[in-house]
Amino acid sequence: MPFLLLAFSLTKSVIVASALLLPIGMLIFIPYSAIVLLGQRYLPNQMGLASGVTLGLAISIGGIATPFLGQVADATSLITVFFILTAVALIPMGAAYFIIEPTIK
Repeated sequence: MPFLLLAFSLTKSVIVASALLLPIGMLIFIPYSAIVLLGQRYLPNQMGLASGVTLGLAISIGGIATPFLGQVADATSLITVFFILTAVALIPMGAAYFIIEPTIK
């Protein structure tokens, strides 16, 4: 996803930008079920809590960050926000390599 966001922010073509929106949108929502399942595997005795924390936290952080990104866009440009989002998307991509397989008891 970071590479698609970078390509989206650098393109000058409306057609290419429109074509990039489909995979970007899909990549935003595809990992939700995997995130919930991983959370449930880490907390096998508290499935509801794991679901609520994983999805609730992800959506809440996005909701908190959105106004700040809007202020950045107003102060600079929308392209700057997409560069920030590209950098932010690199963080979980790197962190995914350090996920430890949960042990099931």
